[in-house]
Amino acid sequence: MTVTVACILLAGCTGVGPMFDDDSDTDGGVDGDELIANADAVETYHVDVTRTLQAPAVNESTALEGVVDRENRLASLSSTSEADLGDGPRTTETEQYVDGGVQYTNSDDGWDREDHDEGEVWAEVDRLERAAETVDDVGLEEKDRIRTEVIAGTETTMFELEVPDDYEDELAGVDEQAHVATSVEELVYYVYIDTETNTLYGTDLRMEVTQGEGSALITTETIFSEFDDADEVTIPDVAIEETE
Repeated sequence: MTVTVACILLAGCTGVGPMFDDDSDTDGGVDGDELIANADAVETYHVDVTRTLQAPAVNESTALEGVVDRENRLASLSSTSEADLGDGPRTTETEQYVDGGVQYTNSDDGWDREDHDEGEVWAEVDRLERAAETVDDVGLEEKDRIRTEVIAGTETTMFELEVPDDYEDELAGVDEQAHVATSVEELVYYVYIDTETNTLYGTDLRMEVTQGEGSALITTETIFSEFDDADEVTIPDVAIEETE
């Protein structure tokens, strides 16, 4: 089975339903307008993504970390993926830099350059913007509160967003034009928010999808940190020189 969505199953999960006790003792809600404004105001940030996929024929895990510089339209991303198709695990490491709509990728064959529409590239690169827009589109209520969690050294409140059925495919990244139909059978989406400052620190997407006759359990956990204090992004000279 080939799954065409960005996904991950966290270790130890046996399903995609709520797996947390409602033990939050915090008060107060979330100011949606301020949360969006705070996210929009961030110029640079660090991002960590943990992805895994579990299906009958494949187990895959990916760890990605990087810096996104919105102000200068620059990003540096590095990832390590391990996939087991039944013949033992295989590890792949990738280094990528983004400059506007230009992507420089370093693989076993050296550096490669691809030029794309800048808007399309940044719609994928800027995960903070996408996450904030999802919170804004879906909305939060007091009953959505799950518990407190410390994320990136900050105490946050975990909320479960009640994602409408007609929004699930977009959130899951399902491509309706794919050759093999993919459908989301079950999906839960959590967000981590500092309710004192209305700051979004992370998301946790968990779902079960089917494609053809196969199915997979998948989740993606994304953590944001070092707001306006992330490392500077510089495109390596070798990447430019080898792709001129």
